[in-house]
Amino acid sequence: MTTVAATSQAAYRTITSRTRRAYATALCVNVGIGALISSGWLSIVMVMPSIGLASAVLLTGWQRPPHRPLLISSALVSGATLAWSALSQSTPLGSLGFGITAAVWIIHQRRPRRPLALLVCLVIITVNVLMVWMVAGQVQDWVATVPMMVFGLIWVLVIVEGNREFQLYDLLNRAKDAEREASILRERSRFAADLHDIQGHTLHVIKLKAAVAARLQHTDPERTAEELAAIQRLTAETIEEARSLAHSTHRLVLAAELANAVELLEAAGISIEVQNAGAQDTAFDADFALVLREATTNILRHSRAERVGLTITEDSLTICNDGAPREQRGTLGGLANLRQRISTTAGGVLSVDQDGEMFTVSAQFGQGQA
Repeated sequence: MTTVAATSQAAYRTITSRTRRAYATALCVNVGIGALISSGWLSIVMVMPSIGLASAVLLTGWQRPPHRPLLISSALVSGATLAWSALSQSTPLGSLGFGITAAVWIIHQRRPRRPLALLVCLVIITVNVLMVWMVAGQVQDWVATVPMMVFGLIWVLVIVEGNREFQLYDLLNRAKDAEREASILRERSRFAADLHDIQGHTLHVIKLKAAVAARLQHTDPERTAEELAAIQRLTAETIEEARSLAHSTHRLVLAAELANAVELLEAAGISIEVQNAGAQDTAFDADFALVLREATTNILRHSRAERVGLTITEDSLTICNDGAPREQRGTLGGLANLRQRISTTAGGVLSVDQDGEMFTVSAQFGQGQA
């Protein structure tokens, strides 16, 4: 479990514990006040089943939907208790169970909650008013009804509005989970791109050297042995690079990639001219090496080049070749992925231009973008 996840769970447990204690304390205080202003102990005993069921619904159902049998039982008992209390005018606790049960039901509904809360409040008020009007309608009856209405209304509003804190907490947790998943996907994408750069380039080089060795195995045994040794070396290097990548220690070096590119292109019969080869060890060394590797791989795979030009400055690298097929435009997915990667991670710009058979790849960083 990560530190963030552990902290999140600890915060959730803290909020849960505090809310449970707050509800229990409020219930005790509410019942105590109601008992003091009730007309007798019998009326308190009559409302206790409703309060007990409502308390069970509240303490078990404010986080997740309560058990349906418990919710239905509490709704029936608290509804009958509300009607009896409004009729007898003996205790203000009669609306307590109904308000709590209705509020818990509301907070687990997908529909808008405030209209439902207002509807429940209207039901509590209507029941009390109708019962008093039907029985007597005297001033003292109306005054006695007010505390019972207030008790029920307060619990409805407190539970429904208080649940917004948990809604916000849940939304924050979901946002954190989504960000965590996005980070994992970004890292997987980066790893896949690096693995493609390493394996794709090297496998193509091995294929090229194997073809040379096969062609020269009878006419030039020494050159064949050199190519086979190079294949063995490249295979070992690829394994080591893959291992370094898995441990996040792999970093391309421009000098090594430049030497490798010159060797490969010359082995393929392609002449290469490098300008300002001394402009290395810059802040963008690894990014230049990545662009050079991808461009070299594309030249060997897709072009019929005879000449390649490479220009390196402190903040830009340009590679051009004269053998690009006309139907190539828009088909080099590796360069498209590399463009996005350069832009996202290094803040650079990778541009591709084709003029007839001349194909140019240019990477610019910092002031070179202007």
